[in-house]
Parts: sequence; structure tokens; C-alpha cells
Amino acid sequence: MTEGQGDLYPADGRWIEGVFHYPIRVYYEDTDLGGMVYHGRYVSYFERVRTESIRGTVLDVDSLMERGAADGGPLIYVVRGINITYHAQARVGDVLTGHSMVARVRAAAVEARQWITRGDMMVAEADVVVAVVGEDGRPRRWPKPAHALWRDWYEKAHASGE
Repeated sequence: MTEGQGDLYPADGRWIEGVFHYPIRVYYEDTDLGGMVYHGRYVSYFERVRTESIRGTVLDVDSLMERGAADGGPLIYVVRGINITYHAQARVGDVLTGHSMVARVRAAAVEARQWITRGDMMVAEADVVVAVVGEDGRPRRWPKPAHALWRDWYEKAHASGE
């Protein structure tokens, strides 16, 4: 177990009271010449946390891509917007934790609140708007089972006082 992680989660992350927690180790490839995480890498970190949070659910990328014509056809995830605020530097070798929760659920988009910490220190936070589009690139509504799961995660996160 790595210092600062406790027994929060296995290597593939864990949901706790509506918040997904995921371990991130900073590698040399993530850093600039000074050994600090390059600002653009945080977009990848946030994407990784979101992807792992939906793995194996009705929201999984593969699940949505494999929808048949009777179900409205394949759906593709898109990030419609992301706003990142940086608070502290992360360095090569650091073990960080990525967190993600659903902040708002709409018919065709979900707003996620994400943040990355090193121990108790806030490193970066992001507000992300995620949607799905059809193969034609036009926005689509979330399928009912997917929308229901987003709502469930939203309710759990906000019931716990986050």
C-alpha cells in the first residue's frame, strides 16, 4: 500500500458514497523538464478517472458503441467543455488520487466535478461537461438506463453532503 492511500480502493478505483476514487502515479512521461506534471496531462488524468468510473456499467464506452439500430444506434462520448483550476504542483513519483462525482444530470449532458489530491492537498480540480453524440455527430439524449445510473450516482453524492 502506498503512503497516503490507506485502503481507499483497489488499483481500478472504488465508488464511496457517490464519489469515485482512483489512484494515479506520476511517471516521468507526464512531466516537463523540471520534473513537474505538464498542465495538459491533467486532462488525461481526469479522462482516466471518468473512464474507470463507468467501466463495466451501462455507461461503458463499449456498451454505448455497441447499441443496435433498434436502440437508436451507437453513441459516442464527447467532452463538451472542461474548466481546470490548478492549485499545487505534482512531481514525478507522486501518488495522487483522482476523484469524480456527478454534479448535474440533464437529458443530453452530465456535468462532472473532478479533483486530484496528493494526500489532503488539492492539486487540481475540473468541471467537465460530458455528452453523447450519434454517428452523425449530432447530440443525443442519454439512454434511459444510462440516465438512471447518472441520477443514482448524483443522488448518492449529494446525499453524503459533497
